[in-house]
Amino acid sequence: MGECAAQVFSNFSADRFARLKAKATAEGLPIDGPAGTVTHTGFTITWAYDAAAQSLTIQCVKAPFFPGCGSINANIHNLIDSCP
Repeated sequence: MGECAAQVFSNFSADRFARLKAKATAEGLPIDGPAGTVTHTGFTITWAYDAAAQSLTIQCVKAPFFPGCGSINANIHNLIDSCP
């Protein structure tokens, strides 16, 4: 499967990004800086956090054949929503 569409989250404070890093790391996706790439169970995710703009961009750039991008992006949204 190819890349899924990048998702951009605005009004994303540094505190919220810290909560996201902790939660994602606990779930096996070690987000260890403001930008990077991580691969876990066949999925490769990239992220870029701009603290000045309070903007977070996340994209699944590689995934197994199933699930599709709709499901992958929904899971990303669920992770983001769980870190208010």
